Amino acid sequence: MSIDLDQLRTDFTNTPLDEADREDALHLLLRERRDDDAGLLRHLLAEETAAHQEGWGVRETLVLAALLLAECGREEDVWALWEAKNASFDTMAGLDGFLLFPAGIAGTTAHVIAGEEHPERGDLMTYMSEYLEYEKLTDEDIREHIAGLRSHFAH
Repeated sequence: MSIDLDQLRTDFTNTPLDEADREDALHLLLRERRDDDAGLLRHLLAEETAAHQEGWGVRETLVLAALLLAECGREEDVWALWEAKNASFDTMAGLDGFLLFPAGIAGTTAHVIAGEEHPERGDLMTYMSEYLEYEKLTDEDIREHIAGLRSHFAH
């Protein structure tokens, strides 16, 4: 299947995508991501997350989907990113923690703190706190890490 990105943007929930199709779509989005692609990226990340719950390792497509969604900068996407990180033992180790701060440290942390009803809130808060304490990250560090990861995929 040749990916028609414009059609996929309008009808992604009804378009069956296999592993190769998701990879093609993500690489197209790497070059042509728009601000309104967050819904499509959430969908692609959910598909990659589900695939990783069934297997071993960390495919680059999961990392790319997480990167592109994090770049959208929406605090609410922290939950989808956390779910991807928790898909398996391998994804917990292989998906970088800096991707869990799509709206920066303060904005994302405030969103998680406010999410009192979310069942993953406590675990995510603990992870974020320990990660930030260990890594001593700033928003600038996160932006640099994201730029470096993007550069990796762009080549």
